[in-house]
Amino acid sequence: MFELNLFNFAQFADQGLSLIGTLLLTSISARTRMYGFLVFVLVNVPGIYLLIITELWWILAVTPLWLAINVKGLYNNYKESRLEV
Repeated sequence: MFELNLFNFAQFADQGLSLIGTLLLTSISARTRMYGFLVFVLVNVPGIYLLIITELWWILAVTPLWLAINVKGLYNNYKESRLEV
């Protein structure tokens, strides 16, 4: 049977806010897309709670490394695209 506890509430909040944020980000209006971005910032709160409670804290620990690799990849793609022109 379904229990109402903080973990389940965080799951519903995470998925619900993600759905709303996705719908807002697909709008033509710039203001609505801004609200979608703000919703995705709010999604981080229940998302981080879920990672800690489910003992997936290591994902948070490697996030800076993941971001650094992505930034380096974006920079390399930019340099490569400039060479093709």
